[in-house]
Amino acid sequence: MSDDFTNDSKIKIFRDSNFWKGLIYPALLPLFFLICVILTIDMDIVDYPLLNRFFGGDDLFLFSLCNLILCLIAWPIIGAKMPDPYHEGGKVSSLVALTVGGLLLVFALILFSFIGGP
Repeated sequence: MSDDFTNDSKIKIFRDSNFWKGLIYPALLPLFFLICVILTIDMDIVDYPLLNRFFGGDDLFLFSLCNLILCLIAWPIIGAKMPDPYHEGGKVSSLVALTVGGLLLVFALILFSFIGGP
């Protein structure tokens, strides 16, 4: 084997802060809305009058859930379009987002397959 092939086949390890920023920043918004969804699943909105004025009933949960879905769709796009110093981390974040999205799609398809009749 030539030295060129062995040098190209080695795994690159990025340890600079720009890589980690590019990896983490696109995932922060879906993580925030996931926390919002978890907090509003069992929330009694009547206890919070200001929230009850704007979101009556379960609307706050549905609003958080819709924002989570939209952020999960935007996550790979944001990761792929990161500026130059964060580009390597953004590519990895985009691959992680597509993997998570694919697994969620398979989970949803399996879940909906049990809903149908015999």
